[in-house]
Amino acid sequence: MTKIFDNILRVLILFLENLSFRPKVHYVNRQLQGTRLKEPTILVCNHIHHLDGPTLCTVMHHNRIHCMAAKDRYDNKLLGFMLRHTGCIPIDRKSLDTSWIHQAVGILRQQKEHIAIFPEGRHGHNGEILPFHAGITTIAAVTQAPIVMVYIAGPYKFLGARHRMIIDTPRHLDPPTNGMTADYIQAETDKLHARMVELQSILRTQIEEENNKH
Repeated sequence: MTKIFDNILRVLILFLENLSFRPKVHYVNRQLQGTRLKEPTILVCNHIHHLDGPTLCTVMHHNRIHCMAAKDRYDNKLLGFMLRHTGCIPIDRKSLDTSWIHQAVGILRQQKEHIAIFPEGRHGHNGEILPFHAGITTIAAVTQAPIVMVYIAGPYKFLGARHRMIIDTPRHLDPPTNGMTADYIQAETDKLHARMVELQSILRTQIEEENNKH
């Protein structure tokens, strides 16, 4: 019964999100990456608003995605209720607790489902992409799961301009030459950040080209 309720709640959130913001998806290569994921995948997204997770799940509704969410968000009764019943993974940003990493690895390996993480850890503003935390790279290195980068541009305006995002083609971390060292993890994390900056530029170019056609 709980599972049925959880699915109904997901559908309701997706309906409201799609109705309110009408997200429009761009692709780096639509032939290689659509919205249906073919194997357990790590979605890496920038973070501009607390609605980023629901928006991502709306666009990729064919997939069961578990979004990372700050643990303190669960203190709000209504929000905490929604986070728990939509399969989100709590992250304690104020401690060194790594249980969320083990939970994410289990979702990818045992449940064969997907995770989404916002490695900036907090909202960026005015198009700024903040430095990435390395936890996501650790998960990718341990599981060897493919990574799909998603750049979210906004805007979040109720019934206003369409929300925009761009989905990248799947990628894997480069294999380590000297083992999974701290330097290796940091270098791969920096590469993911650099790719997110590239996606921001690619999306802006695609939007400009689209506007020039009208």
